[in-house]
Amino acid sequence: MTNPDPRILQIAIRRQSIAHENDNRAPRWDQLPAEERERMLTESAAWLRAAVEVHVAPLAERPTDKHDAVWVDDEGFLWSEYQTSPPTPLAEAAILRLVWDREECSSKSELEEQGVQFRLIGWSL
Repeated sequence: MTNPDPRILQIAIRRQSIAHENDNRAPRWDQLPAEERERMLTESAAWLRAAVEVHVAPLAERPTDKHDAVWVDDEGFLWSEYQTSPPTPLAEAAILRLVWDREECSSKSELEEQGVQFRLIGWSL
């Protein structure tokens, strides 16, 4: 199975390690039989597709040229792609750290009552 989305392999490898957390003799990903790796990649692709379809994970591809990528780092800080002209590939994108711009807060529940849908994407320090 060849997958253009690297998250599929990341999910499969992590799932393998979770399945054998308490087993010191568990095989590494590259030591698994090809059929087992293929099965886990197929399952991971299905789980990722489900996550994308319910909007808890983003599409792998840019939906339109008007969309900018948003990233969360391992410390929970948010970053946004800064489009250049001409556009650069996502892997080479310039990014800016997002910071709180205003001191006025809004009520999350009131916004949700107005139809806004929020998705938890990470935690900040």
